[in-house]
Amino acid sequence: MDEILKVEHIRKSYGDLIAVDDFSFTLESGKVFGLLGANGAGKSTVIECILGTKKADSGNVTMLGVNPATNRKKLFERVGVQFQEAHYQVNIKVGELCTVPRGPLSGEY
Repeated sequence: MDEILKVEHIRKSYGDLIAVDDFSFTLESGKVFGLLGANGAGKSTVIECILGTKKADSGNVTMLGVNPATNRKKLFERVGVQFQEAHYQVNIKVGELCTVPRGPLSGEY
């Protein structure tokens, strides 16, 4: 099967707090994967490092052949992401919301 995601030995710390230490896994096409753990276990940090929204202190991530840390835009053109928290205007319309990630110059829906 095709390798969709490869996480190799990522480590992320915040000052003296080590949030993720030497974490690795591979996800193949057609497989379902869940990331489980207690509050504070580093799940969100792992996901953020995978998406390239946080830079891991060390290790490598490749998703769909793309390094998210160096080419997040290319990755996000192929992968849909719903972040844990989003803050939008109260009365925003769906069409307006859809143009936010795409950018104002990319056209209307």
